[in-house]
Amino acid sequence: MEYPFWINDFNRIKNYQDKYPLALEIFKHPQSFWFGDNPKKPKKKMTESIQRLLKRAHPQLPILVIYNIPNRDVGQYSRGGAKTKEKYLEFIQNFAEGVGNSSPIIIYEPDALPHSTLLTEEDQKWRLELMKESLEILTSKTNGIVYIDIGHPAWLSPEQVNELLDKVSNPKIRGFSINSCNYRTTKECLKWGRKINKLRNGDYFVIDTSRNGNGPLNNEWCNPQGRSLGESPTTETRTERCDAFIWIKIPGESDGKCNGGPKAGKFWGEQAEELVKNSNLI
Repeated sequence: MEYPFWINDFNRIKNYQDKYPLALEIFKHPQSFWFGDNPKKPKKKMTESIQRLLKRAHPQLPILVIYNIPNRDVGQYSRGGAKTKEKYLEFIQNFAEGVGNSSPIIIYEPDALPHSTLLTEEDQKWRLELMKESLEILTSKTNGIVYIDIGHPAWLSPEQVNELLDKVSNPKIRGFSINSCNYRTTKECLKWGRKINKLRNGDYFVIDTSRNGNGPLNNEWCNPQGRSLGESPTTETRTERCDAFIWIKIPGESDGKCNGGPKAGKFWGEQAEELVKNSNLI
C-alpha cells in the first residue's frame, strides 16, 4: 500500500520545547491525531476540526485514531469515553462526516477489542455489537482506510483475535492494527500478524512502531524506563500484507500515573528526550 504521510507543520509542544529541545526530533516524523471525548469537556465541532486538519494536510494525509468507546480502558488510566450507546454513535457519525470522501488511515479504538475479554458476557456482547454498528457507519459513510485495533502479541492468541474480529468486522474493513501504545518489537508483531493472517485471508495490518525500538521491559506497559523510538512511519515493510509501520501513540505522551509519569495522554518531556536519546533516528 502507498500512503501519503503528513508531517504536521505546527508545533505540538511549544510549551515544552525550551526545556526539552530534543523532544522536537519526535515531530520530524508523521504523527497520529486522536479523537475522543473528555467526559468533563465533550469535544465540540469535531466534524469541522477533522475537515480543517485534512485540508491543511492536503495532498498528504494524517493518521486518525478513534478513542471514545464507552467504558474506555475499562476504568484504568485512560478511563472515559462516551457515556451511552447513543452518544457514541453520534460521535461516530460526526467523525464520519468530517472524514467524508478522504482516505486517511483510521485506527479504530485502541485496546477496545482485547479489553472486551475482561468484561462480563453480557457487557462483552453489548460492546461488540456497538463496535460492529459503528464500524458499519465508518465504512459506509467514509473512504477511510480502517484498521481495528487488536492489542499486542503478548495479550491474545491469533485464534482469539480471529474470533473477536469476526464479530465486529465487515468486508470494507482493511484489517487490523497491532501494538498500539505498546512496546513489543516489530519482529514479534510481524510474526503474530502473519499468524493472524493465516486465519483471516483478506486482512492487512499495520504496526505501531512509535516506542518499540528497544522492545518491551518484561510485560510493563505503563511508562517503562529505557525505551526508544522505533522505525519511522513507512509503507516499506518488506512483509506481505503488512501495509505500514506507523506511530499511533505520540512518543512522549504518558501512559498514565505510573513510574513517575503524569496523567495518561499528557506530554512528558523527560520521557520524550529519553526515547530520542535511546534511538538511532538522530
